[in-house]
Amino acid sequence: MSAAEGDPTRARATLSLLLIASVLIASWHSGFELAGLADAEASAGFRDLLGGLTRPDLSDAFLTRVAKLAVESLLIGVLGTALALVLAVGLALAATELPGLRDDPALRPGRSTARAGLRALARGVLAVFRSVPEILWAFLFVRIVGLGPGPAVFAIAITFSGIIGKLFAELIEAADPEPARQLRAAGAGPVAVFVYGVLPLVRRQWLAYALFRLECAIRSASILGVVGAGGLGQEIELSIRYFQYDKLATTLAVVLAYVIALELASVGLRKVRPAWSVALFTAGALVGLAVLPVPWGALLEARALDQARAFLVGFGDPTRSPSFLLSSLKLALSTVSMAWVATAIAASLAVLVAPLAATRFTIGAYLEDAPRGRGWTRWLFALVLVPARASLQITRALPELVWALLFVVWLGPGTTAGVLALAVHTFGVLGRLYGDVLEEAEPGPARVLEASGASAIARYLLGVFPQVRARLLAFTLFRFEVNLRAAAMVGFVGAGGLGDAMHTAISLFHMRDLAALLLVTITVVVAVDALGDRARRRVLGQRGAAAPWNTGPAPP
Repeated sequence: MSAAEGDPTRARATLSLLLIASVLIASWHSGFELAGLADAEASAGFRDLLGGLTRPDLSDAFLTRVAKLAVESLLIGVLGTALALVLAVGLALAATELPGLRDDPALRPGRSTARAGLRALARGVLAVFRSVPEILWAFLFVRIVGLGPGPAVFAIAITFSGIIGKLFAELIEAADPEPARQLRAAGAGPVAVFVYGVLPLVRRQWLAYALFRLECAIRSASILGVVGAGGLGQEIELSIRYFQYDKLATTLAVVLAYVIALELASVGLRKVRPAWSVALFTAGALVGLAVLPVPWGALLEARALDQARAFLVGFGDPTRSPSFLLSSLKLALSTVSMAWVATAIAASLAVLVAPLAATRFTIGAYLEDAPRGRGWTRWLFALVLVPARASLQITRALPELVWALLFVVWLGPGTTAGVLALAVHTFGVLGRLYGDVLEEAEPGPARVLEASGASAIARYLLGVFPQVRARLLAFTLFRFEVNLRAAAMVGFVGAGGLGDAMHTAISLFHMRDLAALLLVTITVVVAVDALGDRARRRVLGQRGAAAPWNTGPAPP
């Protein structure tokens, strides 16, 4: 092997060692340790939890209550997403420059400067909205307008408008500028340029991503009740608070069935005309608007305005105490460490389980005339395939906050519970993503290996994995960014990190402390997002496509 051929191998080996070292350092810094899983107190907590989970409450009254809360969660997610889309479209248009208008001589210098200022402001608003976890917005709105589904609707609208608006803006900027230039040359104004020259190019992508985010919003709505914002999360929080694990078992089963049904419905809707999805979404939003007791007027009441003013004043004058800022930075680093360790654990497990959940590696083959497993061999493969898929489905179906609550009950408050919660949920998400990527790999190399008699493991390691390695790493990096936000969120239920400190600040109405913690959170999230975008582009060998779903299936 020549030196040139050896360099990539040595580089990959060096990178692998650095990644392992970073995970070990992050584990130490975050305080993550598995030894506590088996101590006497944790074992007793696990037995109590497991005992209750195996005896669900199936009484008619409780099942009726949970069913009503499930419908409420669904309507919260739909209505919140509808509001988020209204905000996202407006902010995306303000945050971007339409293709074909960047060098338009018809635009006056002063107007161009004003547009640049508006774009910077809109991008800043989008960054703030998406950087703050929805559970924090929900908690703030609970303090402002009171308990109920309203705070969850407002929280989803704000957080998801930041997430959706960012991608909408990126898709506008990536659109082909030629149609817009032709329209502009014919005398069309900016509105006509967008409607006829840009929107037709991005409409399908906007719709697909909006529907994906609708799924995410409905999942979020099912758990935001842990801070008093209605839905199924409200029952989960009450069950844990009063140690009613039989009721918790029933509610978790409903959440699991609810999320699985949502995924199946989503798959079905993707196979029909987009108009059906739009019609159902619109109908759901109108029903939610009519049925949910959202206190729209309370946002303008004196009490709400006073609370909002106190928040804004605190945000304008955050705590500047060196000791407090130092402790905030330590918490931020701990939160980053939690997300990094959880992502590493999840990716390590997912890369092993994903092939077992892929049909081609268990009961399939690459050659059309290849003999499939028969009799007991096929059953043996099925015994591998079904549990692998079930483990991925269950772990990703329950949101991170639910896993965090369960691990807090088991282990007590702390970062170990947070890391395990993030790792378990991320394992299911990455396993699904990895499996989709493996199924889509070019079959040629694996077919050649299979024809030469290579085993399934050899086909995977030599024929498939080298093709998809970069995309798997890109998805993993993206999931780390998602986990960073989630790591701040699980702290609201006692799972460590910045969320725990923000929960305390809100509870005590220390708005200046909360503002400082939020600024630290936003700074860290934006910095990690920027680094993640650059890393993914380098991994994928692309200049554009900051988000990995542009190279594969959308993350669930």
